[in-house]
Amino acid sequence: MNAAPLRDRLLTLRFELRRLFGMPGLIGVLMIGAAVLMCAEIASVEADTKEMQAPAHVVEAAQTRHAIGKHDAQVDAVALEALPELFPRFSQSADDIASIFEQARGSKLTLGSAEYQVSTDAGARFTRYQVMLPVKDQYSAIRHFLALVLNNVPNAALREIHVERPAVDGNILDARVRFELIYRSAQP
Repeated sequence: MNAAPLRDRLLTLRFELRRLFGMPGLIGVLMIGAAVLMCAEIASVEADTKEMQAPAHVVEAAQTRHAIGKHDAQVDAVALEALPELFPRFSQSADDIASIFEQARGSKLTLGSAEYQVSTDAGARFTRYQVMLPVKDQYSAIRHFLALVLNNVPNAALREIHVERPAVDGNILDARVRFELIYRSAQP
């Protein structure tokens, strides 16, 4: 096809669309089309990301479950066996605690002395490491700190938060925050 007729057809299409929708309508249609394309591409990228992050046997078990369309106890057993492998080993606990303190420094929080407690149930596949932190600052700073820790330490769970306001007219709060860090046990 020659370039001149193609250019003429595109120009005619542009004028017809402009006459039909007007310039704001034409821009709106183009923006809606771009948004639809972006949504489709984002969904594709998210699916690819989830597939890359999951261990191969968990993905295989999930694909088997979806292919069959039934709830299979054997597939659940495979996924349950793979669960402990998704958690870090206890040797990473020092790095996780350092990350929590780094998040506190980043939020400019005043921390008191922390209390630590390690517990492992008999025959359990997980070790729980509880960290109790006394925090003193404004509500927004404490909330920002909690969000940073939960976003940056994936094996951390917020177990408890207790907040008190020592002075009625003050905006500084005393809080006790308890995080539970979960690790896989060394035993099988």
